[in-house]
Amino acid sequence: MRQKSFVSRAYWVMYLLNIVVLLGFVAVAYWLYQQAPARIPDHWNGAMQIDAYGNKIELFIFPALALIGVILHPALVDRKYPDGSSNNMWSKIIFAVCIIAIWVAAGLGLLAIYRWLGR
Repeated sequence: MRQKSFVSRAYWVMYLLNIVVLLGFVAVAYWLYQQAPARIPDHWNGAMQIDAYGNKIELFIFPALALIGVILHPALVDRKYPDGSSNNMWSKIIFAVCIIAIWVAAGLGLLAIYRWLGR
């Protein structure tokens, strides 16, 4: 059996870390949900002024973003491109960058609600 490439091993670690981050986002969203009023801001304009409100259940949209990373399972890439190939490596690198961007977006969303609550 051929040994996995460094990128494949690193992507598996990233995939597992995404599951941990997802669970963390769910825990934070649940904690905020318990403290939030019935209406929370769900959109800010360019001047950082709230211009739309929504139901507090929308807090769980942020953890749902991290589910995208769960969909990007390493086996999907390995099924399409052989491990160690250039296409396999670049697909996993791009997916990892996308997962990190999703973490940042979801984290900033939860942080904005946290700050809005005055915590």
